[in-house]
Amino acid sequence: MAYRLCGEADTAEDLVQETFYHAWKGRSQLRDRHLARAWLFQILRFRYAHLVRDRSRRIRASASTGDLAEQIADPRASPAIRLADRDALQVALNKLDEDLKTPLLMVLLQGLTCRETAKALNIPLGTVLSRMHRARQKLRSVFESENRSEPGAVG
Repeated sequence: MAYRLCGEADTAEDLVQETFYHAWKGRSQLRDRHLARAWLFQILRFRYAHLVRDRSRRIRASASTGDLAEQIADPRASPAIRLADRDALQVALNKLDEDLKTPLLMVLLQGLTCRETAKALNIPLGTVLSRMHRARQKLRSVFESENRSEPGAVG
């Protein structure tokens, strides 16, 4: 079940370990031993939600420090192009409102699904989808306006 939640073997192992640790600490709360399995799954889901929230906080922090552009830049491009792309991307991302930037980064950088992102941010799935759509539109318009304003740009 842990692997199905997160899709990563190492993370799933950590989640299971945390689940049993918290179950042991809270064992007095289990009233009916027949419900132990459901109780463990509930703890697992809670620990997973906590993990996703922590990831989203790290994304917000890295987006503000400039690490994001470094992670997204194409490693196959020449160093000069990578630097220009990274800088352009960082400028464009800085123009996004936080409510648009966060879901986009959670899905694209962390590899979370839109549903996982919605749970982590405690917002409806439709809101995540619309924010991602608006973020992409805004990024596209920023890049298009940058390309039009460059000297010698064709368009």
